[in-house]
Parts: sequence; C-alpha cells; structure tokens
Amino acid sequence: MADVFSQKHYLVIDDFSDMRAAIRSILRSLGVNQIDQARDGNDAIAQMAKKRFDVVLCDYNLGPGKDGQQVLEEARHRQLIGVDCIFIMVTAENTREMVMSAAEYAPDSYLAKPFTKELLKNRLDKLFERKAHLAKVNKALMSKDYGAAIGELDQLIASSPKNLADLLKLKTEICLTANRYDEARAVYEQVLAAREIVWARLGMGKVLYWGKEYAQAQETFRQLIALDPNLIAAYDWLAKTQTAQQQFAAAEQTIQNAIQLSPRGLKRQQLLGDLALSNGHIQEAETAFGHAVALAKHSILNHPSLFASWARSKSSNKKHVEALKIIGEIDKKFPDMPEATFYKATATASVKQHLGDSTGAQEALRTAEQVMAQFSEISNSRLALDMVKTYAQLGEQEKAISLLQASIANNHDDDEFLTEVVRVCHEANVEYDAEKAIRDIQRNVVKTNNAGVRLIKQGEFDAAIKLLREAAEEMPGNKTINLNAAKAIIMKMEKMGSANEDIQTILRYVGRVQSVAPNDWRLNDILSRLRKLAPKV
Repeated sequence: MADVFSQKHYLVIDDFSDMRAAIRSILRSLGVNQIDQARDGNDAIAQMAKKRFDVVLCDYNLGPGKDGQQVLEEARHRQLIGVDCIFIMVTAENTREMVMSAAEYAPDSYLAKPFTKELLKNRLDKLFERKAHLAKVNKALMSKDYGAAIGELDQLIASSPKNLADLLKLKTEICLTANRYDEARAVYEQVLAAREIVWARLGMGKVLYWGKEYAQAQETFRQLIALDPNLIAAYDWLAKTQTAQQQFAAAEQTIQNAIQLSPRGLKRQQLLGDLALSNGHIQEAETAFGHAVALAKHSILNHPSLFASWARSKSSNKKHVEALKIIGEIDKKFPDMPEATFYKATATASVKQHLGDSTGAQEALRTAEQVMAQFSEISNSRLALDMVKTYAQLGEQEKAISLLQASIANNHDDDEFLTEVVRVCHEANVEYDAEKAIRDIQRNVVKTNNAGVRLIKQGEFDAAIKLLREAAEEMPGNKTINLNAAKAIIMKMEKMGSANEDIQTILRYVGRVQSVAPNDWRLNDILSRLRKLAPKV
C-alpha cells in the first residue's frame, strides 16, 4: 500500500504551521514523498491553479479570508480538481452549522482533529479504492467530452468493481450534465430496483423535474425530506420544482426551512431574497441579500448583482441612504468587472425612483442602457432581467416587454431561465402574459429549428444553412439555433469539403455559445467534427 501512497501528490492546507508540520509528518510515515503546503485559502487556490493534486487535506477554519468550504467551492467551480482527486475536510469544529455548511460541496470525507496515523491511513485506503481508475474519466470531463467520460465509466462498470456504486452515481451525474436524462433514469431505476438508496431517489426526482413531471418530482422530494429532514439537496430541488409551478410562496418557505438547517449557502440566501421579493416580503428579502453579500465576501461566486439586489431591497424598505452606500461599494469590490457598472446603474435608478428623483433615475437608466449595449446579446440575458425590473419600476413597460420577448427567444429551451422570466414579471408587476408569450415564441422557434433539421436530413444543406443563419442573426443568443446553424455548415463541409469562410462562421456561432454556456454538452460534438475537417482549429 505504501506504493499507492508514494505515487500521489498531496496538498496540506492549514493556517497553523504546527498543524501543517504534524500532518506532513503523518504522511511521511505512510510513505508519502510529494507534499506541498498552503497557509490560507488564497495560497491553496494559487497552488491548485499551478499543479494538479491527487489528495487535498484542507482545514475548514483557515482564519481571515476563504474558509475550507470556499476553497472547495472555487476548486470545483474552476475545475482545479477533478473527479479523480480526493478532497478531505479537516476540522476541530463539530458544530451543526459547520457540518451542514461543508456538506454543501460534498468533500470526499471529513477528519476531526486530532487524528491518528491509522485513522488517516484507513480513510485514504478506502478513498483510493473509491477513486480508482478515474484518470481517463477525468481527462474526458476536463475536455467536456461527456460521451467519452460515460464510455470510460461503462468499461469500469462492466468489470463489477468494488466501487460500483460510486461509478454508477458518477455516471448519472455526468448524464444529467449532458442532458442524457433517459440514460440517467435507467441507472436510477436499476439501482432502486435492488434497494432504496437516497442518491438514486434524489436523482430520480431530478430526472422527473427536467422532464417537466413536476407533480411526481415534488412528491419525490417531499418524501425524501420526510425520511431525512437534514437532506438539504431535497429542499433545494423541492423549491426549484415549486418555483417551476409558480408556487412562489411555498418555494420561499421551503428555502427558509433549508436555511434554518444550513444558513451558509450563498446561492440559497440569494434565492430566498428573490423569492421574498416576488412575494412582497421586502424585509425578508433585505435580510437574505444581506446574508448573501456577507457570505460572498471571499467566494468565487461574489457578484455585483448581490450588492444591487441588497440595495434595491434596502430602498424598498425606505433605507435609501444605506442603499446608496451599498451601491457605492460596487466599484470598489469589482473594479475589473464590466457588469459592475451596469448593476450599479440599475440599482441607482431604482433607489432614485424611490426617492422621487425622476431625473436622477432616468440618467442612471440611460447609463445602464449604454453599458448593456456593449454586451453581446447572447451574454446579456441575465442583465436583461435586471433591466426589465428597472424599466417596470420607472414606467417603461414597452421597453420591458420588448426586452422580455428577445430574452425568451434567445432562451426558448432553457426552462429554468423561462421560469425566472415568469417570476420576474410577477415581482415587477409587468403587464405582460409571460406564459403565453413563452408558448408562442417557443412554437415559432421550434418550427424554424425543426424546418432546418428536416432540410439537413434531406441533404438540402444550402437551404438549411440559409434558414438557420437567418434565425441565428435574429436570435444571436439562442444556443440551439446557433449550434444547429454550425452543424448544418459542418455537415455540408463533410460532404463537399471545407472552406475558410465556413470555418470562421462556425467558430463565430460556437463562440457565441461558449461565451455563455462553456459546459454545453453539444459543443464537444461540434468542435470534434470541425477539428476533423480543419485540424488546426
């Protein structure tokens, strides 16, 4: 076993040098040779950005700055660690809040200080077995080749290894990421047929959700919570399902219940703020956004929209001076983020309007419009929803509706975004039947897309390309239309040969999608086929 230990690269993260030395000594006694150390969260992230580690031992409380949860959060978000890496959270704390908080990002294991050599060895032995042979899977995931990752997993699964359950779970997670819901469902059904397992039942609920079988999904998540009231993920998915059904009050209560169990979830606090605003609970919204801003201080997920939302809710509660002070922090906190100026402007417009300063509100609105115009249409859908709320508050209903229509067209198959459109209309009291508009626009986009696909299948590439290119220019933010336009050109090139102009057009369409959805499961297929035609791409 010493050979297994000696082959791995380790990173020990702790703010106390004596503890780092103690852990290093234990690892040395297990035959480990390659050990790096980090004194705080920023140091850890910097080292993980430079080198791939096989095992990370990270203290939860790292003093000022990022804590262990935020290190894991950022490492996963930036793909600094993969599925083959072992991340162990080390802590001297055992409070409920810490345990529930750390569980948000599911480290591979926990170790309570102080721990012995034997305990660490036993824990690592089990984790090495669980993570065995995942290097090829991880390589495929890093290149977004989900099909290849699933193929590698299928080969491992076929050998009936000891870590079969872990491999099946990982396969379903990849299937969900790649929108291969039928495959995920088949695995969940296979597992549940043998015995009831929480992760499989939770996954089945997710499949039902993505299949828009909301009533069944809702019942699944409710049952899971009844069986285990501490299963935070079930609350999150229940709230998503309730929101999709416009049960905004119920969703707010569900998230409130989850926050009582685990108050340090940044996204959850932000969601609570949004839902509270939809339900007219402005005091609850202010509190939630305030918590979100505090939690985001050292997080990779920190964003100017959090400050803007907090300021808006403060102003709604007639705390205008405090709101303007928060807005003034945006430039300081996000000096290099282009969106910061936009969110500062929309929040300012909102506060000025509350103050009765119509001139100041209009000036801020014009600034927001100018900044928004600098962003490509594909990348500004989220900005658009913030602008819709601002337009509505300032009485610009026609502009709000026009922006909503463009946003729906650009995101016609993104159910979560469309749910957010409906929620925002509800929150902002926009006089617009969002649900009918979504149905009508979806029908038209699907009709165009299907016509293009049909022409491709019939081999009428020029007609398909013309149709889809026109649609892509009308809806530059629509991922499906842009990818199908690229696919049509590729299929023509595969039949008739490549041309540089066509390659550049494909790259333009692919670039639009990559800018907003770099993990879109369809990108790898397009790029793989393009590289066969143009290896230098």
